[in-house]
Amino acid sequence: MSIGPRGYVSIAELIVYIPALVLAFIVCSRHGFNRASGFVFTIVLCLVRIIGSICQLLTYSNHSDGLLQATIVIDSIGISPLLLATLGMLSRFADWTTSRDITTLSVKHFRVVQLLITLGLILSIVGGTDGTPSSTGTFKPSTISQVAIILYIVAFAAMACILVVVSQSRSSAPSQEGRILIAVAVASPFIMVRLLYSILALFIHNHTFSIINGSVPVFVCMTAIEEFVVVVDYLLLGFSLEKLEPGQKGDIANRPWKGKKQNKQRSQRRGRERQYDSTEVGQGR
Repeated sequence: MSIGPRGYVSIAELIVYIPALVLAFIVCSRHGFNRASGFVFTIVLCLVRIIGSICQLLTYSNHSDGLLQATIVIDSIGISPLLLATLGMLSRFADWTTSRDITTLSVKHFRVVQLLITLGLILSIVGGTDGTPSSTGTFKPSTISQVAIILYIVAFAAMACILVVVSQSRSSAPSQEGRILIAVAVASPFIMVRLLYSILALFIHNHTFSIINGSVPVFVCMTAIEEFVVVVDYLLLGFSLEKLEPGQKGDIANRPWKGKKQNKQRSQRRGRERQYDSTEVGQGR
C-alpha cells in the first residue's frame, strides 16, 4: 500500500491532534463539558480530525464508495466545531457585559447563531452523502452542501458583529476575561480562510480545491493549519482562564431554553462579580 501526499498530511494530523485531544480533555475538566462553554468543541474537532485522518489512510487500502463518502462527510463537518467553540467563548464574555446592562445582546441572539451553525452541520452531513465523486478526481457537491456553507458564513458574520459589540465594553469585564476577545480576534482570520477554502471547493469546480485529491499544499495552508491554530489558540485560552463557578455563569453562557431560575442565577452571579472586582482592585487591576 503506497501512501500519497494527502496520506502524509493525515499522519501529521494524527501526531498533533492526539496530544491536543488529551489537552482538550484537561481544559474541559477544568471549565466543564457544557456545550455552551465552547471548550468542549475543541474535543469534538480533535475527534473529527483523528477519525477523518484514519478514514483517509484507510482509503489507500480500501477503495469502497462508503469509506470515501465517510471521509468526505467528516472533512466537511470540521467547520461547525470551530464556529461553536468561538460562539462559546463569546458567550462567556458577553455575560459580563449583559449582566451590567452595557450591551443589548441577549440569549436569543446567541441561540439564533447556534441554530444556524447546527443547521449547517446537519446539511453538511446530508450534502456530503449526496455529493458525487467523478473519475477525474473532482467532487461534484450537492446544493445542500452549498446551502450549508452559506449558513456557516452567515453565522460567522453574526459572530464578527458580536465580537465588535462586546469589544466596546471590554473595560467592564475582569482583566483576565479580556483574553477571550484577543483569542477570538486571533482565531477569526484563520476561520475565515477555512471558510474560504470550503467556498472554493463547493462553488468553484477546480481540481486545485477538490475535496478528494486536490492540491495538498493548498489544503494544508487553507484548512489543516487554520484548524490546528484555532485549536491551539483556544486551548491556551482555556489554560489561562480561571474556572467560573456555577453562580458566575450567566444566561448567555448557560443558554437555557426555559427561564427557570434565571433571576436566581443572575443574582448569584452579580454577587460573584462584585467579589471578583474587589479582588482585582486589591491586586491592582
